Amino acid sequence: MMQRTLFRRGALLAQKAAVEVSLLPMSAPLQPRLDRAMSSVTIPPPECMLRPLEVPFRYLFGPGPSNVPPRVLAAGGRGIIGHLHPEMYEIMNDIKKGIQYAFQTQNNMTIAMSGSGHAAMECAVFNTVEPGESVLVAVNGIWGERVAEIAERMGANVHIMVKAPGGVFSNEEIEKVIVC
Repeated sequence: MMQRTLFRRGALLAQKAAVEVSLLPMSAPLQPRLDRAMSSVTIPPPECMLRPLEVPFRYLFGPGPSNVPPRVLAAGGRGIIGHLHPEMYEIMNDIKKGIQYAFQTQNNMTIAMSGSGHAAMECAVFNTVEPGESVLVAVNGIWGERVAEIAERMGANVHIMVKAPGGVFSNEEIEKVIVC
């Protein structure tokens, strides 16, 4: 029991130290706090924990994660406001105006939503297709299959074109199916 208590105390002190380090200004050098002893910690921290993490720069060209613009990185280092602060409402209204401009809409129900790619597909289908309407889905992989499933679940009449994963549909192929 004594060993577990010592472990908990050591873990709490380590968490407290981590919070203190994270609150330091960005320009402050990270140095180990050796001026106070922790009686329950007998093993010194490894060298890798005493220096800042260095991540080499790389160009990331995949769907995510992706490179973050310096302006966004700088914003991440600024103070935080809560989701109910008046300033947050102003920020959300500015985002709403930007979305309305990008999609050329005056719809008052325009909202920014955080979610996965699947969530984006559901939003797109549910906001453009009514139950009973016909939908043509060009399936060439799992995402096309998901769109077809979403449309079927909401009651659309789904027509499917299928190609092997990664296959490409020509305009002529799509027009031919639409005309029929």
